Amino acid sequence: MMKELYKGWEVYSLQNEWIRLLIAPQLGGRIMQLDFKGYEFFFVNPALEGETSNACGCEWMNYGGEKIWPAPQGWESPECWPGPPDPVLDGGNYTASALAGSAISLVSPPDDFTGLQIHRDILIDPSEPQVSIDVRFENKSDVLRRWAVWPVVQMKAEEDDCHVIVPLSLHSSFQEGYKVMHGLVNNPQNRVDGNRLIVTYQYVIGKVGADTKDGWVAFCDKTSGKVFVMSFDYEEGECYPDNTSVQVWTQGRGTIYSRNVIKDAINDKVLNPPYLEIELLSPLKDIAPLSSIRFTYHMRTCTIPVGETVVRILGTAIIAAPLKLTVKGGRLMISGKYGFFCSGTVIVRYENYDIPEDKNSVCKKIWPVSPMQGIEIETYFPCNARRSQHPVGKAYIEFENKMNKSVQLIESMEL
Repeated sequence: MMKELYKGWEVYSLQNEWIRLLIAPQLGGRIMQLDFKGYEFFFVNPALEGETSNACGCEWMNYGGEKIWPAPQGWESPECWPGPPDPVLDGGNYTASALAGSAISLVSPPDDFTGLQIHRDILIDPSEPQVSIDVRFENKSDVLRRWAVWPVVQMKAEEDDCHVIVPLSLHSSFQEGYKVMHGLVNNPQNRVDGNRLIVTYQYVIGKVGADTKDGWVAFCDKTSGKVFVMSFDYEEGECYPDNTSVQVWTQGRGTIYSRNVIKDAINDKVLNPPYLEIELLSPLKDIAPLSSIRFTYHMRTCTIPVGETVVRILGTAIIAAPLKLTVKGGRLMISGKYGFFCSGTVIVRYENYDIPEDKNSVCKKIWPVSPMQGIEIETYFPCNARRSQHPVGKAYIEFENKMNKSVQLIESMEL
């Protein structure tokens, strides 16, 4: 853990081969930036660079970055958090201490309104572009409290180039698989593609929520192919704020109804800078006095081919274009597009059922891959039919991890 200067703030830095985290304990314990080999994912408010917290709490100092809030949010009940602003949990000076490895512990001041003290441990994986964050809400009051952990990250976003992908639940409580929480009901940024909600940023203010159970949400910059993923464990049968485990906010022009007031957001990217938010929510839990609840989540980064999006996430891999088999002129073309969260080797295998096993019916090709580069596979194998009228066989896409040599099956398909 090292100290450095970032945009006028003194911050702590944690890093490995792939990523660098910049953490500002004095700004509500925020992670101000996640740098992926020169690509900065997080939005930082240019109007507040180098500024410090507003102690009176009368105006929200929206610095950007990633932080932790308590949920539910509201202004009509003591059981809801009436922020931001919040001079303690959102804007307070957190205590920082180093942990073993590339890790830091942050602790907020105690907050009288919520009764909470927030603890979070932030750890960078030693060999992969992954951050693990363990959050603990401790009840410092003498009465029972009920809160959910609410991580909120503000992403740097350009119109039409950046979007968020949320896998939708097959048994969602919402008719469309998600619900509009703020802004236009027919917001042009939101569309459903199969079992995914895709929010394409167009500088229109709004918010959606989903009761996704898949445990991940992804941000993708199609121009660069850079992908940021937040993952978590969904707890079946528990009560979530607004019945949502993931929410997406888009900052921009337009009108919303919030805090019992109709609010117009101006169409000015200097006074109203563009960004979007990815928000996770833990289940609501009772917290007895001097007891605590925990929520753990992860951040990962990688690269997929430019112009593509996230179709599925499977372990160490992102599927950007699923496996496809095409037969032409006695040859089989195997194609697909992928990204990987760690370095290793992609193995493409084809097992030809028309050739006896003792005649070496399995062929394979390999490619080295890393988190910094998406891979587009288009390779050919001979597949002439010998024992049947049409060629038959099975193709496999596998990944071998460089560090531990484990092999993961990404996709397979029969011809």
